[in-house]
Amino acid sequence: MTDPQVPHELSSDAYRSLVEGVPAVLYIDEPDDMSTPRYTSPQISDVLGFSPLEWNADPQLWVRQLHPDDREQAWEANHESNRNRERFFSEYRIYRKDGRLIWLRDEAAPVFDEAGQLLYWRGVMLDITDEKEAEEKLHWSLDVLRRTLQQRRELAARLENAQEEERRRIAADIHDDPIQVMSAVDMRLQLLAGTPAAVTADELTDIQETVRDSIVRLRNLLFELRPMALDREGLIPALEMYLTHTSAETGWSTEVVSDLKVEPPAEMRATLYRITQEAVVNARKHAQASRVVVTVATAGDGVTVRVTDDGHGFDPATTARPEPGHLGLSTMVERAELVGGWCRITSAPGSGTTIECWLPVEEVGVALAPDRPAS
Repeated sequence: MTDPQVPHELSSDAYRSLVEGVPAVLYIDEPDDMSTPRYTSPQISDVLGFSPLEWNADPQLWVRQLHPDDREQAWEANHESNRNRERFFSEYRIYRKDGRLIWLRDEAAPVFDEAGQLLYWRGVMLDITDEKEAEEKLHWSLDVLRRTLQQRRELAARLENAQEEERRRIAADIHDDPIQVMSAVDMRLQLLAGTPAAVTADELTDIQETVRDSIVRLRNLLFELRPMALDREGLIPALEMYLTHTSAETGWSTEVVSDLKVEPPAEMRATLYRITQEAVVNARKHAQASRVVVTVATAGDGVTVRVTDDGHGFDPATTARPEPGHLGLSTMVERAELVGGWCRITSAPGSGTTIECWLPVEEVGVALAPDRPAS
């Protein structure tokens, strides 16, 4: 049964209202090589800035307005659809009358008479500029993500190589010092065990001092690997112990200045400690300094560590070319970047060196007690 509320045939005004209400340009083109416009809906004014009269009066206008890089493919697609009398589809950039460049999705279908004769093309042009810009931004974001991931992999690989080199150095130190000394002690004890009557107090005292020295060296190596205070007491006490230990060996005047509001999480605490340690080791090897100050402070949603020495300074550009097998200052930069932070090196010959790093704290740390000393 026919619904009485639905008319059998729409009036011309109803058709016009329907066509002109669509948020796209509707058109009818002649089936000639130029696809000469026969009808273009008023939306052409909003989309391209031309009036329907201007657009229909110049068959070459569409071609002229096409972006040079897209003109060939769009024109070829038009010719191909005319030759094959098949559906036309193309996405291209085109200049508006005011010179602004936009993206259009252009699609047309052939309309035939009962004898199969091509009568005209019925098509639609849709502004897809926002869609293309969003797609371009997505591609850009994906490209940035890929490059960032690749850089992180490269940083991780370099850092792992540097850490492995440091492990080999520590292993060599253990082998060349405490193990060799203890092996010598073992041989002396075996000799003494063969002649117990000849053992003197001086010999036992000498062996005892040798063992005590080896224990001290082993403790120093363990301190370099990871001080217990870092886990038990926190970052500031661990840095104070490290600076005290270093000043005893170097004769430096050292100071730890703290404005740390929250104790960083364990992993971040270890990273901050390692960066500080590497900065101090570089100062010890190269700076010829007499004073080193380490400043730790809560900064925004992260922690800043600044290591300043009064040494002879250097040209920071040389850090881009670290010697093979050395941790170097570049490792601090890589270590900081690997966790989303940054590291800056400020120095000049004769002016000392300042190494400042900031690391984001993504986890909730432990608030420090209000009566805890600053340094």
